[in-house]
Amino acid sequence: MDTHVSRITKFEGNLIKHLFKKAGGSRTDPNPRFFDDEKNIMLISRTDGAVSGFLWAYILDSPNDPFPKLLLLYSIDVFEPFRRRGIATLLIQHLKEIARTHNCRKMWVPTSRTNLAAVALYRRTGGVAQNDDAVMFTYDNETLNA
Repeated sequence: MDTHVSRITKFEGNLIKHLFKKAGGSRTDPNPRFFDDEKNIMLISRTDGAVSGFLWAYILDSPNDPFPKLLLLYSIDVFEPFRRRGIATLLIQHLKEIARTHNCRKMWVPTSRTNLAAVALYRRTGGVAQNDDAVMFTYDNETLNA
């Protein structure tokens, strides 16, 4: 098994649509503006020439720290039949290198404790759960416009 990870730095609409569709996303229309900002990151893995997974993340600026950058891993997906082969670990290792290159002080990712595969992945790659009390609230378009 030969797996390579690369960063997508320009808009490739068909590829991106394919990634989100294969990941089972309800929204598959790609956003070309994502690639206008170098702080937006999309990594793709190819295993033996086939697309095997991807992640997307953001470098965020912090207003009050001598190391002012944070990296948010927003989503990671590895496709069947490529799971449990270390591909997600490889994607995160590449993302950690990007974080170091950009002098980020922290990388973080939200997940649910019931997502056992994700919890195991993040622990295996050096992530530490900060507390047992984390709750994430979302505001959808309807709530934002109320």
